[in-house]
Amino acid sequence: MPLLLAACSTMPDTVELTGWQFEYNGKWYPATVPGFIHTDLVANGLIPDPYYGTNEDSVQWVYDERRWIYQTTVPRQSLPEGDTLWLIAEGLAGPCEIDIDGRYGHCQHFYDNMFISNVLEFLPLGDSVRIKVTFLPLEENDWCRGIYLKSCRYGITLPDRRAFSRLAPYQQGWDWGPKLPTCGIWKPVYVTAKRNSTDCSTRKSSPASIEFRQEPDSLGQSFTFFRDGKPIFVKGANWIPVHSFPVDDKANRDRYRLLLTSAKDAGFNMLRVWGGGIYEHDCFYDLCDSLGLMVWQDFDFSTMLYPDDPEMLASIREEAYQNVARIAKHPCVVLWCGNNEVKNGWEDWGWQDVYHWTPDQRARLEKAMDTIFGYPGTSSNVGSNSILAQAVKDCDPYGRPYITTSPLYGWGHPECTTHGDSHYWGVWWGELPFEVYKEKTGRFMSEYGFQSYPMLSTIRQFCPEDQLDIGSPTLRSHQKHGRGLQIIDKAMRQYYGFDSKSLSLENFCYVSQLLQAWGTGYGIFCHLADPRCDGTLYWQLNDCWPVASWSSIDYYGNWKALHYRAKALYALPGQPDLENQLKYWEEYYSVYPKNRHYDEPRYQLSRRWDRDGSLVVTVKAESDLFDLYIETVPHINGHFTSNFVDLRAGQNVCTRFIPADPKADVSNVKIKVKTLNEIYLYNQR
Repeated sequence: MPLLLAACSTMPDTVELTGWQFEYNGKWYPATVPGFIHTDLVANGLIPDPYYGTNEDSVQWVYDERRWIYQTTVPRQSLPEGDTLWLIAEGLAGPCEIDIDGRYGHCQHFYDNMFISNVLEFLPLGDSVRIKVTFLPLEENDWCRGIYLKSCRYGITLPDRRAFSRLAPYQQGWDWGPKLPTCGIWKPVYVTAKRNSTDCSTRKSSPASIEFRQEPDSLGQSFTFFRDGKPIFVKGANWIPVHSFPVDDKANRDRYRLLLTSAKDAGFNMLRVWGGGIYEHDCFYDLCDSLGLMVWQDFDFSTMLYPDDPEMLASIREEAYQNVARIAKHPCVVLWCGNNEVKNGWEDWGWQDVYHWTPDQRARLEKAMDTIFGYPGTSSNVGSNSILAQAVKDCDPYGRPYITTSPLYGWGHPECTTHGDSHYWGVWWGELPFEVYKEKTGRFMSEYGFQSYPMLSTIRQFCPEDQLDIGSPTLRSHQKHGRGLQIIDKAMRQYYGFDSKSLSLENFCYVSQLLQAWGTGYGIFCHLADPRCDGTLYWQLNDCWPVASWSSIDYYGNWKALHYRAKALYALPGQPDLENQLKYWEEYYSVYPKNRHYDEPRYQLSRRWDRDGSLVVTVKAESDLFDLYIETVPHINGHFTSNFVDLRAGQNVCTRFIPADPKADVSNVKIKVKTLNEIYLYNQR
């Protein structure tokens, strides 16, 4: 019998349903709700950890062509009083049927949007009520439910069939994330006697202190945030989901706290919640509120075109109204954005040539963009009559602004440096040198970056010992960009004189992080130094699994070299008081690392433990040291307050270790030190 969390001596108005089970091969197993089928299968020992080794490949069957059934049974006397009750499912991931069997009060309905809270009215006539949720495969061959048949019925080939399903796009694979399409009851389910409708109001609360302006000027069009009437230089990064299975549980809440406090500690004032992930849980926005971090909120649409059939438009409208009403309660939100790179894809990625759309089809697709987002035919980037814009207008009590798309112009257009926000990917995708950042600085840099590998100590947590090689199946599986290693090698040879073939895996991972910090840091430096630019958000802060990626903090919570570099650069004042402070970085970037002189590394190392048990390490340089990296042995996930530093002879650094797990025992750890000096002196050039 399920536990009813809201049960008490008097009949409650609402009870949350627990005691869930799921069926696998004719047997029933305990399920955790909220959760996903993958997390339940792992918890019951039915599949291995998808993150370890090459296990991602071995679990692809889970959601390919299989139905998954969840169910629980509730005694009638435990439910709220009332002739009519409502079942509220706050989040169902994947197309599914809900079946409520109260003997004579049977009802059934179909749902297929994981971002909508679903409400099902029923009559509780029997002694007990069975709730059954059946998740259908994405390719379900049942009338119009599967995305394959939906795409066929639509009549226009779209660039990605994922557009026909309102699931988190990233779960189906990205160039930094695994392909783990999943299903499950990912948010709470409860029964209530008092149904609440979406609370949308046009009344305005006290005005927010943050203002956003896009204004034509002599350069093009600005993209500027103001606080109390004064311009802010925005410093931060892009945010992706913290896990491939992003439930609101203790483990993920710990990740939220670690990542957001790390962002604050590094001088961030904004995060952009990217549109290919999820609408985040309230705990994310609560933390941003408390930390003073502004949030740029994308709607959950990214890099594809979306159908405009009535069923999809109705679902999108409900999704928008529900999520704006929930998220808008948080003062941290300062901007709503309709999508990530949809306009960019439409204009620049060659879809028209690939799919051979007729003029009528092109017109319909353009109208669909305008209906959903507000397609910016001009540089205004405002779609006031679109579905999403109307949801913001109706449901955001602060009247915060809505823009249709990010970026306004792709990086191949000259306007990307003069109009609105810019995603500059000539560095990385275009394989151009980092120096291009100086000439390609736009009005607001909302995406740019460069990959690195996690440290060997991180790799050992997901890679078998016999596969600790850059070309092993595991490390190939955990590099999702098709040219990722090739691009890193090319840039590493240019700036450091090494590559993955000339270095050990440990040293390659270390130098890849120095390269990422050098390149992305140079981008930050250029943005700070350019008076035309009003913000910089690098791609990306975090990972959803352990992987080679653009992140500045790896999946286990370890700061990469880039996060320390961002912290140093974000500590600089904003425009226009930068001239003196930037001289150091001008000199730093004037000489490539491979062209420096490196002495034998000599230093004194000491450690102590404060009364609170925290570990403090001091390194005093006796020779010039470059990119000094300090690590605990055995490795403990976390970061030092200062790391990856350059020290001149006679200088020292005193740094405190902050473990990812506050309960981690650091009482007996040793300290390992690595410098770039060693790489040049003890490895072949």
